[in-house]
Amino acid sequence: MNSIILCEGSTDYFLLQYYMREAYQWTDDKSIQYGILKMPGQKSRNLAKNSDILTIMAVGGCSQIGNGLNAVLERNYLSPPPSSNTYSKIIIVTDRDEVGTEQTFIQELQQILTKHNITDISSIANNSWIPCSMCNKIGLSISFSILLLIIPFEENGAMETFLLNAIGNKDSYDKNIINECSNFVDRIDPEKKYLTSRRYITKAKFDTYFSIRTPVEQYAERQNILKNIRWEQYNNIQTAFKKLGEL
Repeated sequence: MNSIILCEGSTDYFLLQYYMREAYQWTDDKSIQYGILKMPGQKSRNLAKNSDILTIMAVGGCSQIGNGLNAVLERNYLSPPPSSNTYSKIIIVTDRDEVGTEQTFIQELQQILTKHNITDISSIANNSWIPCSMCNKIGLSISFSILLLIIPFEENGAMETFLLNAIGNKDSYDKNIINECSNFVDRIDPEKKYLTSRRYITKAKFDTYFSIRTPVEQYAERQNILKNIRWEQYNNIQTAFKKLGEL
């Protein structure tokens, strides 16, 4: 079975990979990256578990999620038999700070599904699997499900904040750096000219810490830091992510 997670940008793209690998035992396999679906200028990565494939695809921001969904549905439409080549589960991950009103966002997704002649679909709702079907290019019916996760990203529920807290709990020196970075971000842009949402503030705190901890983009060291986080504990904070364990 093939599944795909659509996320907004590069930070979500990298952290979701670690989360799925550490919390749900998906593995990174270099041999299965050929022909991967990706958006222009963005990153995608295939993970494997048993005979299943999970694609994590960054779309380039909340405003591009519709284009990402279009690309996924087009891939399903064009995929020849067997049906194992299609995406059986499609997950959209975004947050309330970015989508505006939830109902407007859902209506935009509904319009995309209608454009692709998706049938047997009930109303899209947050945090619920929605069964769908469509005909592919040669007229065969394809069944799949869509899961929309509009995460209420209060700061403590953000993946970046969980990660920083986990690092700080293991090392008091790093905890002091994290606190100083957080205080710096909170006061540096008092007019909110650049940090215009809670999500931007959260990301800035995350990036500021890592710019100090690994200032010259030491990729291997960053990987080791992320690998040593007990990602399964994130479910205790962000319960909506438990749905990703159903893939």
